[in-house]
Amino acid sequence: MAATMKIESVMTTALVTVRDTDSIGEAEAELTLGSMRHVPVVDENRNLVGMLSARDVLAALAKGKKRVRVGEYMSRDPITVTPDTPVYQAIDLLLENRFGSLPVIGNDGHLMGIVTETDILRAWREELMPSP
Repeated sequence: MAATMKIESVMTTALVTVRDTDSIGEAEAELTLGSMRHVPVVDENRNLVGMLSARDVLAALAKGKKRVRVGEYMSRDPITVTPDTPVYQAIDLLLENRFGSLPVIGNDGHLMGIVTETDILRAWREELMPSP
């Protein structure tokens, strides 16, 4: 993978999000419908306020908390990247923190996308594939 490759070239912009006021049950439905392991949590202005993982949802459901708010189980102040972040730096963050994804935010704090391990692996595979 080229050392100069930026997150904007590998991130996903077709986002599914939840609000911190949504219930865990609603978040579970979104995660299941989208076959996702992580979902960004945003406010009414699309500012990122947290991240919710499938593991967070399972922990809540195991306690019978299907109706509790997402805000009670989400991770607050998530580590983020910007579209201009080099991919190698995002890889370092994923590895150091044992994350599966990183939210991508703009200078204004608005959520622009998400980058996952799968996104990076897909880009790497395309780099490694021989030309026809």
